[in-house]
Amino acid sequence: MATMNPVALTFERILVPTDFSEISQRALEFAKVIAKQGNSELLLLHVDPPIDSITPPEAAWIDLSEVQAQREEQMEQSGAALRSEGFRARTILGTGPLCGEILSTVKQYKVDLIVLGTHGKKGLERLMLGSDAEAVLRHAGCPVLSVGPAVPNLQNKTWRIREILCAMTLDPRSAEVVACAHKLAELHHAELVLFHVKSSIDQKDDAGWVSFDQAFDRYIPKGFGTRPELRTHVAGASPGTSIADLAKQRGSDLIVMGAHPASWLVTHLARGIAAKVLAEAPCPVITLLQS
Repeated sequence: MATMNPVALTFERILVPTDFSEISQRALEFAKVIAKQGNSELLLLHVDPPIDSITPPEAAWIDLSEVQAQREEQMEQSGAALRSEGFRARTILGTGPLCGEILSTVKQYKVDLIVLGTHGKKGLERLMLGSDAEAVLRHAGCPVLSVGPAVPNLQNKTWRIREILCAMTLDPRSAEVVACAHKLAELHHAELVLFHVKSSIDQKDDAGWVSFDQAFDRYIPKGFGTRPELRTHVAGASPGTSIADLAKQRGSDLIVMGAHPASWLVTHLARGIAAKVLAEAPCPVITLLQS
């Protein structure tokens, strides 16, 4: 797991799932920036789907061993390219359901951070194909950095974190998420904006803020850095859209938020707040699993 201490979050091993698409390549570019900062090891994972017991007729024309050899060669070339750039890197090939293989790899290799690209599926496509990125972040035992379809390609540019937008609630369990954002802000000398979305019928937040502040103090010692200020927004639309819109307006470089465990129905049918943020955010999103 990520080391939480008064100085920084450190990631010894970063897992980057890839399907050789443009979106997964963009995610890799962000992973490389993080790895370079902490001398982290990059684990590049490619997962082939499980072989169906009922083989369609067109599969007779496919030499599976040749396809596998091509994948192995592609992965080896990708790993070699990373090592030539000075990264510690290894490649991993898996077969099975994508989410399950990712979570299994996290446990086996003691991964500290997952960096993945997401297409932000919705509607019928979401029902048929599901959302692997959302399923991963709702079950992973480590932070997940998601790079959505609205995030610009780095294209050899430097990703500098000047502002972090932390979406939060006043539930004391949210204090760990804010503490993570606070430590990242201190590490990168970035401004931290706390953003709380509530409905217009909510009661005053005074009591909730006191409980949250007490929980926050257990993660962040008093005197460590500048205490962030809370910005409360009365939601007139989806909270997920509000978070993404604020990030666009402010030009935020990173969003930090919590995610809750969810069933198959959530990740394949209606999009929750996290899924909407991933689909619309103009910058990468780090999620931490909350019980």
